[in-house]
Amino acid sequence: MKKILLIILLFFSLTYSYAQVKAFDSGYKGFTDIGYTIGIGDYEFGRFEINTTHGYQVNPFFFVGGGVGFHFMSEYKTKSAEIALDKRDSKVSIPLFADFRGTFSKKKISPFVDLRLGYFVTNNDKFYSNASIGCRVAVKGKQNISISIGYTYQKLEFMTFDRFIGSSNMDYTRTPRILDCGGISIKLGYDF
Repeated sequence: MKKILLIILLFFSLTYSYAQVKAFDSGYKGFTDIGYTIGIGDYEFGRFEINTTHGYQVNPFFFVGGGVGFHFMSEYKTKSAEIALDKRDSKVSIPLFADFRGTFSKKKISPFVDLRLGYFVTNNDKFYSNASIGCRVAVKGKQNISISIGYTYQKLEFMTFDRFIGSSNMDYTRTPRILDCGGISIKLGYDF
């Protein structure tokens, strides 16, 4: 009787272990997330984000892929100044990025780190990066939800104050300039 019970227990244990590994097979994996970046530093303006990433789950712990985002950026003007030194109109910026994600366990609740590096393809904006840490919760099969917090660094184009046109009036010129912008990002994600 003990042998039969031990065989049944071993069978269920192996089946459970196989199901856990099977849920993290290598192959195609997709991510979507929505979030908000709270501007910090010299340019404190927030941006709402929608991102999608698709790529290859190399093993249960490492993913590599590429993605695209739609970042909705509000209008910005230098605070506490009669003449805005730096100005940016409301825009939608689109970054293309490589995405690298490391997951630390195969359990139902797993911590992860994520790194996105890319380039904006709109508005003369330049570099995009986001490094974040988070927690993923398995929902069903290969489907998971996640929450993360991170730091976003971007090089964005602003119209900056150049010079006054003359000494007798307050007319001035602006020139485009790429400036460094940082922010704390909070994201809610779904992967399949």
